[in-house]
Parts: sequence; C-alpha cells; structure tokens
Amino acid sequence: MALEMRNNKGFTLIELLVTILLLSVITVISYVSVIKVIEKSGEKDCENLRNSIKSAVSNYVSDNRYKNKSVISAGTMDASVLVNGNYLSSPIYNPFKKEEISPSEINISFELNNNYTVNKVTITSSKVDFVNCKK
Repeated sequence: MALEMRNNKGFTLIELLVTILLLSVITVISYVSVIKVIEKSGEKDCENLRNSIKSAVSNYVSDNRYKNKSVISAGTMDASVLVNGNYLSSPIYNPFKKEEISPSEINISFELNNNYTVNKVTITSSKVDFVNCKK
C-alpha cells in the first residue's frame, strides 16, 4: 500500500485567520499614529498662528505708539485691526478644522513694559483655544 502525497495549494482556515488578525492589528496601530500626527500638526499650526499674532501686535505697537495715545501701557483689539493695517495676513484659518476665522472673532489684549515693547499678549477666540493650542 503506497502512501499518496497530497498536494495542497490553498491556505488553511487558521493561516487565513492569523493573517487577517495581523493585518487588523497593523491597521489599528497605523490609524492611531496618523490621528496623533494630525493632532500634533494642528497644535504646531496653532502655535505658529499665535506667534504670528504676537509678532503682528508687537509691530503694530511699535508703529503706532506715538500716533495713538491709547497704546501707552495696555490695550485691546481684535485681529481685524492687524489685518487692515497689513500686520497680519488674511484669511486666518482655524488650524484644527481648516475653516476660515473672521479676524473680528479673535480678541487680543496686550500689556507693554516701560520701553514700550510688548510684555504680554493674550489671545482669545471662540473657534480656537490659543492658550493651550488644543481643539
């Protein structure tokens, strides 16, 4: 009695399930990583926008401290003042939702030190958390 060799050309059910499981785990891990990268990108964009606004406020104060007596020690404005004076480019986009923000929705308060340079800038908006740069 001769033993017959069987030539299987397909996968077993266990091999197929293990392959599907491994692909699922790799997909979940990469999805979570992509989500984290997108969030970090939004946070960096928010920091860049915040730094641009701070720089624009500093330039505005530097140019207007002798013309405008209200710019003596502290002041408040919305970002439209900076956009209209060409200190800040428009349109301004929400770094997390990529939607346009009206400059009038961004409120800025600043304080100056004795040398008339910007010591502190506080930026608030209903669209973006500029303090923590989070959604």
